[in-house]
Amino acid sequence: MPPALHPLLLRQLRRLGLEAGGAGPAPEAWAQLVERVSRAYADADQDRYLLERSQELASREMGALHAELHASQARLANLVALSSDWVWEQDAQGRLTYVSEEVARLGLDPAAMIGRPRAVDALPPVDGSDPRDYAACLAARQPLRNFTFGSRLPNGQPLYVRISGDPVEEDGVFQGYRGVASDVTQATLAEMRVIQLARYDSLTGLANRGMFMDELERTLARARLQCTAFAVLFIDLDRFKFVNDTLGHEAGDGLLKVMAQRLTQLLRGGDMVARLGGDEFVVLMGGCVEPAALSKVASRLLTELAEPLLLCGRTVQVSASVGISLFPADGDDGATLLKHADTAMYLAKSRGKNNFQFFTADLAQRASRFFALEGDLRQALERDELLLHYQPQFDTASGALCGLEALIRWQHPQRGLVSPSEFIPLAEESGLIVPIGRWVMATACAQVRAWRDAGFEPPRCAINLSARQFAGDRLVDDLHDALALAGLESDALEVELTESALMADPDRAQLALRQLQALGVRIAIDDFGTGYSSLAYLKRFPAHTLKIDRSFVSGLPDNRDDLAITRAVIAVAHSLNMQVMAEGVETAAQLAVLRALGCEGAQGFLLGRPMPADAVLPLLKAMVPLPQGA
Repeated sequence: MPPALHPLLLRQLRRLGLEAGGAGPAPEAWAQLVERVSRAYADADQDRYLLERSQELASREMGALHAELHASQARLANLVALSSDWVWEQDAQGRLTYVSEEVARLGLDPAAMIGRPRAVDALPPVDGSDPRDYAACLAARQPLRNFTFGSRLPNGQPLYVRISGDPVEEDGVFQGYRGVASDVTQATLAEMRVIQLARYDSLTGLANRGMFMDELERTLARARLQCTAFAVLFIDLDRFKFVNDTLGHEAGDGLLKVMAQRLTQLLRGGDMVARLGGDEFVVLMGGCVEPAALSKVASRLLTELAEPLLLCGRTVQVSASVGISLFPADGDDGATLLKHADTAMYLAKSRGKNNFQFFTADLAQRASRFFALEGDLRQALERDELLLHYQPQFDTASGALCGLEALIRWQHPQRGLVSPSEFIPLAEESGLIVPIGRWVMATACAQVRAWRDAGFEPPRCAINLSARQFAGDRLVDDLHDALALAGLESDALEVELTESALMADPDRAQLALRQLQALGVRIAIDDFGTGYSSLAYLKRFPAHTLKIDRSFVSGLPDNRDDLAITRAVIAVAHSLNMQVMAEGVETAAQLAVLRALGCEGAQGFLLGRPMPADAVLPLLKAMVPLPQGA
């Protein structure tokens, strides 16, 4: 039995008026033809079924993939939203083409950033992220990794961003970059603060010693390679310790800040100024290092630094001493150059301060002696090498011995008797003047007690107070202890203070003098006429004696100016109920003029040189008067 024909084929035969089993032109061939056509229809149905089935399966798989992709995108978006990072894209010209919305949390408008290049040099570069390296990376189309740069937010606050990205290509053509960015402002600012503390002085903002030495080594390397020269200027403020001690550390800090600003403003952009510590500054100066040019620079520095300034409501004026060393003439390494500049600075101090000096070969020997002397001076008290000599003071009217001035001497075991002019400035600079001054008080009081115990009635003994002693808090206590230990009344001692020490801070000086007056010691103002003090201040100082400086006495009686000044000083002192003592009297003519002008007391080589305590005994025994005809 032949197979049933496909329904579609039967439908087509009926439309043609034919029967499937009917006779045709060739019944057997016709039957076979109809059968083949029927099978073709059947195969087509099977193929259609398989196609529809495969389409259904593909549709289900595509739906699952789409759902998975959507979920993955949602997870990524959620992660980006939770992090501080954002996504960016830029074109081949470096202009931003896409910035994700997360950047808006920083206060930036993503839309406003599109089409603009990224500004990587709006703020000073961060260590390890040089804008030049960024530009080179882009030019070479290399991947970006952890590049940090700074910019300003619309409110003016700094923003530091760290970016990473990879180049993008399509069909081998470079299209730009795609990457991520994150806000690293807080971490960067904290790191910069650490660097600031490690490399910069916290008070003045200048480079510190470590940073200066690093830069000095780099400068040395360049100078050796390029065969160039440079200079090191060592700057030390004069009388800074006095300002710090009298006005307090706040005033001292304020002074250092002002001096740092002045130095920074005076120097060129390529020069480096640093604070080494305390009141010491150093300048690294390249370019023109000819002595004439450096002399002009140093002179300008001295002039500007010496300008008066207001500290804690008071006008203060300090000067500076500058030492200069040159590479390669004065040293081939940083430590040597710095040491030689320091040595030259000490020479400037020894020559009156407020000047500059270049390092020279013989300074090395001087410096060696200076530092050796300082070391010896620190041990002089322990070794009992200090001693006092006493210069007699006489009443010009009666010729009687009216006082003794205690003057310190140093008997060095190798150098012999060291001049006070050599070691007193060293003691003041190093701070040793305070314990040495305390020793002078105790020793002078003990010597007066020894003379009294020997049956003599020595006159009042005068001691000199340094500016640092006068500015200290223990002055009155130290004097009281020295007097009490020797069992002396207060008026057995007279303290001498220089006019310049008083005028450094007149208000504080007045308070300190009141305390000394309450203790009962006598007060003398030494070197009067050299400190340019105001008479308005002078009348406020409760002093008993004015001492005329030897620089005025030396010109008597022939120098009319010295004579006029001496006459004026005596008149001023008498108007304020003070007595007058003249220093440095070396001729009978000088003594005669002083007596005629009404000066009550005199001392000097004419009348008696400073002498050991034993040599004073004949004066105490005989009380030898001045010759009345002198």
